[in-house]
Amino acid sequence: MEPFGGGFMSDIFSRQRGLVDQEKLEDLKVAFLDEGAMPHAYKESMILISQQLGINNFPSPIARSSYEISWAHQSIDAETVSNASSLFVAYGRDGVFLDGTACPEPVPLIFAPSVATIAACLTWSEILRRANCYTPVDIPKVSVSVNVRVNEPSMRGNIQNLEFNLEGIESHNNIRSVDDNTGHKRVLMRLDEQNSLVQELLKKLKISGGEENINPKFPSMRFTLPPPQFPPTGHLTIVGAGGLGTWALNSLVNGLKNIDFGEIHLLVFDKDMEVEKHNLNRQVIFSETDIGRPKIEAAKDWLNRNLPAANISIAYELHDGLLQDVEEPLEINENEGFSLEELLGEPIKRFNNNYEILNDCEIRSQLEQTDVILGCLDAMRPRVLADLIAARKNQPYVNGGITGLFAQYCEFSNTNLVKTYGPSVARDRVVYSCQEDGDVPLSSLAITNAFIGSLQAIAALQRLTGQKFASIGSVNWDARYNEVYCNLSEGEIERQGGVAALEDALWKTESSSKTKVTEEISV
Repeated sequence: MEPFGGGFMSDIFSRQRGLVDQEKLEDLKVAFLDEGAMPHAYKESMILISQQLGINNFPSPIARSSYEISWAHQSIDAETVSNASSLFVAYGRDGVFLDGTACPEPVPLIFAPSVATIAACLTWSEILRRANCYTPVDIPKVSVSVNVRVNEPSMRGNIQNLEFNLEGIESHNNIRSVDDNTGHKRVLMRLDEQNSLVQELLKKLKISGGEENINPKFPSMRFTLPPPQFPPTGHLTIVGAGGLGTWALNSLVNGLKNIDFGEIHLLVFDKDMEVEKHNLNRQVIFSETDIGRPKIEAAKDWLNRNLPAANISIAYELHDGLLQDVEEPLEINENEGFSLEELLGEPIKRFNNNYEILNDCEIRSQLEQTDVILGCLDAMRPRVLADLIAARKNQPYVNGGITGLFAQYCEFSNTNLVKTYGPSVARDRVVYSCQEDGDVPLSSLAITNAFIGSLQAIAALQRLTGQKFASIGSVNWDARYNEVYCNLSEGEIERQGGVAALEDALWKTESSSKTKVTEEISV
C-alpha cells in the first residue's frame, strides 16, 4: 500500500481521533537499531502500520529518535529490557515476545507475514502507550458544532422553516427540543470537518483524565506453529471486507505468496458499502483510487491482482434465507404497481456489470464446499449465521471483534456463540461500525484490526494446510494497556451438538416472540 497523499488529515484519520492524540502520534520519532538482524516481514509490517496510524518519518534517524527498536537475536537481560526508550522484539514458531526472549526457531514462511504483523501491533501499541498517545477514554465521534438556542414563540411560522448557516462553512442542522420549561429549542449546526477552521479547532482538542501508567510493559504470546502438513489448498469464506476482513486477506495473501499452493477458492461477503476516505487507515487493501466504489468490488480487484492463481467469488450479504429451506420465490412484476425497491423499502445499488455477484443458489453451493469461515462482521446476528454454517459442517468458526482499543479473537471448535453469550446474540441486529450508517458508532485503530485479522489469517492457513484446528484458541488484547491474554486451542472439534441451539436461537425464539406480540395485539 502506498503512503497516504493529498486530502486533509481529518479525512483519513478521523475515526481514530477518539482513541489517540493524533498530533502527538504523528510526531513520534522511532528508529530501528541493528536493522540487518530483523526479519524483512517485521520491518515491512512496522512501516505499513506507521502509515496507517499517520506517523511521519518512520523510521527516523537514530540521533533524533525517542524510541529504538532492536531485534532480540539472543536473550536480553531484564535490566537492559527495562529501559523505557528501548524495545526488544523477537518472534518465531513458539510465539511473539517483547520481553527480551530470543526465538531460535523461525516461523514457517506461510505464517511469517501474519506473525510479523502481530509483533508490529504489539510494538506500536507499547510505543503509543509509553509516549502517552492514547486518550484516557474512547470517544466514538468528535465533531465541532455551533449551538443556537431559539425562542420559538417569538417567530412567525415554525422553527423547521428557519435556515441556519455560517458564512463559508457547510453545516448540518439538527433541531432538538430543550426540556427546561422555557419553550426554547436548540439547533445544533455540525460543521463540515474538511473546513480548515474546523480542523484547527479539532487539533486543539486535548482529552485528559487521571494519571496514565506509562512504565514499560513486556507483552508476549506463547504458542506453537507446526510446519504445514501439505501445500495450502481448499475453500475459504470471509464474511466482511472491512477493517478485520481486509487485514485477514492481506496477511493470508502475503503468506500464500511465500510458498507454492494448490487450488484455492476464496468467497468474500460484504454489503454494498462504498469505500470512504476515512476507511483508508484501517482497511489495508484499499487505496484512494477505490474511494466511492463498493468495497466488495475493490476487494475482488485487489485479490485478482495479488493472488491471480486463486478463484475469487464475491457476494453481497450473508442472510437467513441462505441457511433455511428454500421456498418458492416471490414473483414480482415491476410493471404492476410497485418496484422491488419499493417492496424492500430502500433503493438497490447496482453493481458494475464487470463484477459477477453470486446469487443465492451459487452461494449455497460454495458454502457447502467451504473448509473454514472467518467472521469479520459488525453485527452479532450474521456472526451467528456464520457460526451455524460451520457447525453444520462440524468445522471451527473463527470469530474476530473489536471495540475501541479492545480486541478479541476466538476459534469456536467445541462450543458456539449462543452457548458462550446466550441466545439473545442471535436476535441482535445492531450494527457497530465506524461507518456513518452504523447504528452504534465506534472508533477504530489500525493496530487492533491488523492484530485480529492476522490471527484469523493464521487460523485459515492452518486449516488449508492440513491442521484440523488452529494452534491459538482465543486471544483478548487491551491495546490501551498493552495487556494480551493468549489461550491455546483445546485440540478437539465437536460442533454438531450445538446446531439445534443455534437454529433455535435464530428462528424459533424469534418466531415465538412474534407470535406472542400478535396475541397481545389481538387481545
